[in-house]
Amino acid sequence: MFKSLNSRIDHTNLSINATKDDIKRTCMEAMEYQFRGVCVNPIWVPVVFSILKDSGVKTVSVCDFPLGASFTAIRKKEAEMAINSGAQEIDIVIQFGLFKSGRLEEAKRDLEEIADCIHPDGKLKVIIEAPLLSDEEIKRAAKLVQEAGADFIKTGSGTKGPVTVHQVEVIKEVSYLPIKAAGGIRDKKSAIELIKSGASILGSSSGIKIVRG
Repeated sequence: MFKSLNSRIDHTNLSINATKDDIKRTCMEAMEYQFRGVCVNPIWVPVVFSILKDSGVKTVSVCDFPLGASFTAIRKKEAEMAINSGAQEIDIVIQFGLFKSGRLEEAKRDLEEIADCIHPDGKLKVIIEAPLLSDEEIKRAAKLVQEAGADFIKTGSGTKGPVTVHQVEVIKEVSYLPIKAAGGIRDKKSAIELIKSGASILGSSSGIKIVRG
């Protein structure tokens, strides 16, 4: 279980207080425990890529995080710059206000443009902030993300509440895309439950604690 569990974890450091030394430490931990990836804010992508490039651990960055409230042109540029700096995957928040306002085509078009911008060099995970959504809204968001050409659905940013097994199960009902579960995953039991419910990837800053059990 250790090997399969650690290979699903994006070891995450999105702290506003993170220094270069902190980011380096996160990378060293990821290589030691053979985590799937390291997820950081865009400014740290060059540092992470330089450390991980020959390790097999992926470089992952977030964009328009955690609000999902910026212009498409800015979101595209941020994603493009992260990819050009070495990121292999981008975790971006859906334009949440547009989605909640029912402006689904606009939210979908935004994601289509970003997916087109980073493919084929990178992959796109879209954060839907499931803790803030009803089951029907989760389904609507999951379908939108899939139709927009994204590569993964991510449950949340971790700033709006914890991920639940139920959220993952609701997404699985309507989408074939792999799911990244994130938000409040701090122990092995919770991690295994989320994987059993259908999550392919886990985003957590507690990766070491999880795999050590």
